[in-house]
Amino acid sequence: MPGGGVNRLPRLLAGRRRATMAMLVGTGLLMAATTVASALLLQRLLEIGTGAGRPQSRYGGAALLAGLLGTVVALGALRAADRVLAEMLGQDYIHSLRVGLVRAALTMDRGPSPGVTIARATNDLSSVRNWISMGIAPLAVGAPLVAGTATALWLVQPVLAIAVAVPLLVSGAAMALLAGPAYRRARELRRRRGRLAAALADTILAAPGIRMAGGVHREVAAIDRAGRSVVGAAVRRSATAGLIRGAAAAAAAGGAAAVAAVGVWQGVSTATIASALMIVGILSGPLTDMGRAVEYRQNFRAARRILAPVLDTTDSTGSGGGDARPEAVPAAGSGSVVIGLPESRGSITAHPGDRVLVRCADPAARTRLVQSMLIGGDSGVEVTVDGTAVADAGQRALRALVGYAASGTVFERGTVARAVRYRRPDLPPAAGTDALDAAGLTGTVAGLARGERTILKQGGRPLSASERARLALARATLGAPPLLVIDGLRSDLDAEGADLLTRTVSRYPGVVLFCADGPRPAVTGAGAVIEWWIDAPPSP
Repeated sequence: MPGGGVNRLPRLLAGRRRATMAMLVGTGLLMAATTVASALLLQRLLEIGTGAGRPQSRYGGAALLAGLLGTVVALGALRAADRVLAEMLGQDYIHSLRVGLVRAALTMDRGPSPGVTIARATNDLSSVRNWISMGIAPLAVGAPLVAGTATALWLVQPVLAIAVAVPLLVSGAAMALLAGPAYRRARELRRRRGRLAAALADTILAAPGIRMAGGVHREVAAIDRAGRSVVGAAVRRSATAGLIRGAAAAAAAGGAAAVAAVGVWQGVSTATIASALMIVGILSGPLTDMGRAVEYRQNFRAARRILAPVLDTTDSTGSGGGDARPEAVPAAGSGSVVIGLPESRGSITAHPGDRVLVRCADPAARTRLVQSMLIGGDSGVEVTVDGTAVADAGQRALRALVGYAASGTVFERGTVARAVRYRRPDLPPAAGTDALDAAGLTGTVAGLARGERTILKQGGRPLSASERARLALARATLGAPPLLVIDGLRSDLDAEGADLLTRTVSRYPGVVLFCADGPRPAVTGAGAVIEWWIDAPPSP
C-alpha cells in the first residue's frame, strides 16, 4: 500500500480518504449480505416451484419474487456506488501526488527534463491511480464480499464451499507466479516510455537547429526506433497481463463448473445448486477485478520506484519554500547585504548604492551558484539581506528582499500584468504599469491586442527576446527590493535595451549583484564597486 516500504509514497489512509475507504469496506459487507439474501430467496423460490416447499401464504411466492428483484436492484446500486467511491479514492490520492511532483520540478536545483516530468505526471501517476481505484478499492470491497458469501455457503452446504474455494486457490497461485514477470516487464516498459518522452521533448526544443543542419530524417528515424521499442515492451507486458486476467476469469468459470459437478455428484438439491451458482455468478465480477489488481500492483511498484525518490526529496526539504504559513514582508531596514563565503574565505558586505560584480570563468557555474545561494542550495554561500538569511526566508519574504532578472527568462503562462507583478502580487496594478514604463515597454504593451491583459504563451510570446528581457528587469525592480540580481541579462537586450540596463543599474538605490560574461563591464552606482571572483579567493 502507498506509504509503506523502502520507496515510500505519501500515506493513502489520511484525511478524508479514511472515510472513503471505510465506505468501500461497508459496501463490500452490504454486497455480501445482499448476495446471501438473493441466494436464499432464489433457493426458496425454486423449492416452491418444484414442489419441495410450500409458500407460507398465497402471496408468498410473489413476495419472494419481489424480494429477489429487490436484491438484484440493490446489488446493481452497490456496484455503482463501489465504482464512484473507488474513483474518489484514486483521484484524491493522485491529486496530492501531482502537486508534489510539480513542487519538486519547481524547487529541485537540477530537475528532470520536461519530457520526463510529463511522463511522470501521466504514465506513472496513471499506474498509481489504477492501483488505488482498480486494485486496492476492489480488494477492499471484494475481500468482505468473498469472505461473507463463502461463510454463508459453508453454512448452507460445505461441499459446495470447498468446490468454489479450490479454483480460487489454484488461480491465486498462478497469479502469484506471474507477479514477478509482470513487475519486470512493467519496469521495462516504463523505462522505455521515459526515454521516448525525454527524446521527444529534447527533439522538439532543438527543432530549429535540426532543420538548419538537415537532420530531420535522422531525428525522425531515432524517434521511430524509440517508439518501436516502446511498442515491443508494451506487447510483452500485455502478454503477462493477459495471463493474469485469464487466470482470474478462469477462477470464476471454474468455480461455477465445480459447483455444478460436485453438486450433482454429492446429490445436492437443485435449488441449493442454483443458489450456489447465483453466488458464484455474482462473485465473478469482483473476482475478475481482484485478479486485475495483481497486474495493477506490479505496474504500481514500477511507478513507485520512480516517483517515491522525487516526492521524498520534496518532503525532506519541506514545501520548497511555499506559502504554507502567513509571512510578513520584512520591514525596511539598512538595506545592507552580507555574502558569507565558503571555506573560511570571509564575507562581502555591501551597502545601498554598492555594486557587486560577480565574475567566473564558467558562466553556467556562476548562474548555478547564484541561484543556489538565493534558494537555499548546497553552494556554501550564505546571503543575508537586512539581517534576514534569504535561504531561510519564506517565499513572500524572499520576493520582498530580492529581485532576480536573468538571460533566457521563461515566463509562466498568464497576462503581461500578472507577469510583471508576479514577484509582488500584493502591489497595486498601477505599480506594475509604472514598472513596465520604466523598462520602456509602454509602447510595446499598448501595441498588443489586449494590452496588459494579453496572454503570454510558450515562455513569453508574442514578446521578442529583448522585450522579454525588459519584462524580466521590470519584474525584478518592482517594489525596489534591497538586493537586485542581474544575471547575464545584457546578452538578451538590443542596444537600446543595454543602455536602459546600464542606466537602471547606475541609478538603483539598493545593492546590485551584477553577473556578466566577457570583459569587465562598466558598472557604476552611488557607492563602491566590489569585484567577486567566485572560482578564486577575492583579491585583498
